[in-house]
Amino acid sequence: MNIHVVELPDETELWAKARAEAEGFLTLSDYMTHLVQQQKDIETLRARLMLGMEGEGISFEEMSARLRARLEAGRR
Repeated sequence: MNIHVVELPDETELWAKARAEAEGFLTLSDYMTHLVQQQKDIETLRARLMLGMEGEGISFEEMSARLRARLEAGRR
């Protein structure tokens, strides 16, 4: 594992430490690692969705509408 130093403004560091503690992380480093992994997951999912939409030949708007409809149907 590599070690990196990240400088944060004081206000941002206080906020991040509070969020880390509130979410049950032992260290700010663990929280930051979680955030980076979460962003990677979001980007991977977005790429897969875009690839799927291209294969289906539908627009982002159409895919969004379909997903919203499925979510609404699941709430009933």
